[in-house]
Amino acid sequence: MQHQILYKPSYAMAIVTLQPGESIDVEAGSMVAMTHGMKIKTMFNGNASGFFGKIWNFFVALSRKIFGGETMMINRYSPPEGQVGQVYVAPALTGDIIQHKVQPGRDIIIQSSSYLASVGNVKIKLKWGGLRSLFGGEGLVLLRATGEGELWVNSYGAIYEIDVNGSYIVDTGHIVAFENSLNYKIKRVGGWKSTFFSGEGLVCRFEGQGKLWIQTRNLGQLVHWLTPMLPS
Repeated sequence: MQHQILYKPSYAMAIVTLQPGESIDVEAGSMVAMTHGMKIKTMFNGNASGFFGKIWNFFVALSRKIFGGETMMINRYSPPEGQVGQVYVAPALTGDIIQHKVQPGRDIIIQSSSYLASVGNVKIKLKWGGLRSLFGGEGLVLLRATGEGELWVNSYGAIYEIDVNGSYIVDTGHIVAFENSLNYKIKRVGGWKSTFFSGEGLVCRFEGQGKLWIQTRNLGQLVHWLTPMLPS
């Protein structure tokens, strides 16, 4: 498998080249183009197999749609037998894409709606974020990438990588992903006055050692800015 990411950081698009026998799982609606003859298998957005596994996948997919902001379906692309194929993928919003190698024991936590695609034995699971996640604006459920393989994550705005060694504070609306080695807590930006009137709201304090990816734009702020302009 080979890949390249073009047009970073504002209009990123990933081009993935698959060798014979390889396949890529892509979030529904994210395929831009592909080479002729590619095979497409549409599945519920879950990881179980077998008859009962398909039923379980339906409920998992439904939960991921309701709580995680994803689509219920995922598409698996494979090249024709004995041939090489390419798939072009891009997120719905203008923004960036990063590729990350998932390794056993080094899980990645992803904000809802940031999963784009994966290759190999990468499993995407729901992760309960607790009430701190609900009040932090990131939704009740995050996504957890486990296993081994390649993962593509998208953002709204450019992505910036931070090596955390100790503690770091990030606005909750700017979090894209972080390594599971980091602990996090939702906190006020200051006193109650600052929390409600500064425009910053709540922040997330990360502690430990690991990588953190943030986005330069906040989708919630965009919605807040657009809402008064919409017709009533």
